[in-house]
Amino acid sequence: MNLTTRQLRIFVLLAETLSFQRTAEMLHVTQPTLSKLLKETEETLGVKLFERTTRMVRLSREGQDILDTARKITALHEKGMLELDQRLRDRHNRVAIAALPTLAASIIPLLIQSLARRHPPVRVDVFDPIANEALQLLRERRVDIAVTTMNEAGASDLVYQELYTEPFVLFHSVQVKPGIAHWAPAELARLPLISMPPGTSVRVLTERAFQAASQPFNPVYSLRDLNTIARFVQHDCGIALLPESSLDNATQRGVRKTRLRQALSRSVGMYVRRESQPSRLLRHTLDELRRLGRDRQSSS
Repeated sequence: MNLTTRQLRIFVLLAETLSFQRTAEMLHVTQPTLSKLLKETEETLGVKLFERTTRMVRLSREGQDILDTARKITALHEKGMLELDQRLRDRHNRVAIAALPTLAASIIPLLIQSLARRHPPVRVDVFDPIANEALQLLRERRVDIAVTTMNEAGASDLVYQELYTEPFVLFHSVQVKPGIAHWAPAELARLPLISMPPGTSVRVLTERAFQAASQPFNPVYSLRDLNTIARFVQHDCGIALLPESSLDNATQRGVRKTRLRQALSRSVGMYVRRESQPSRLLRHTLDELRRLGRDRQSSS
């Protein structure tokens, strides 16, 4: 039987979505191409995998019978390919890191600069997803390290080491005087606050702190891109309530920072897989992150 893992993956995806449109979008192919690929799979297997009408798609009895096996095969193949990619990263002096957007914009450039002094030079692959996505990339072996905030729910398959803690501060334009010097959610709520979108670690921590004070958190803008936030602040469109490392007010002209007494803070650290056997390059990268964390902590 000459059946490819791609054909099996298409079958599994379509079985999960039961939508030709959504599956085609996920695979970045047209619907006619998807129909052609599925037809080739059915001809190879000699069975009809789906029952289709103009209004619905559902698995056939034969499709239901083989779905579990197809899932196991595709999962095993993907795991093997990810392990192979990790070995190739080690061999070719590459390290892959997932970091929250605020951290990818602050500590990761310093790490790349430091690693660049090595010979042979190190290539750093960087991803900047939200917190849960960063840990998922680590679990899937797509990255070697996740630099993020501590996951309070715990992760038995991962190991966390804190690098530093940092407070939340107010970023505002030079024309603005926030008129607040301590952490007080009721007073902060009266400001035209800018935060990051729901689901991001910054937003979750902020909402949790406001809820603890029985204060709703309703920012006027929820923006993910830090450059966009900086522009909004520069043009006096609001005041950003973010971790201190989020914006470098030394390079953002027209942006000022106000520290708050007893402010909310976050733990920034790195996760690695508990079962991983780090290569020499990965150990060096972890050491560099620890050094950068100590430097940031001592300067705060």
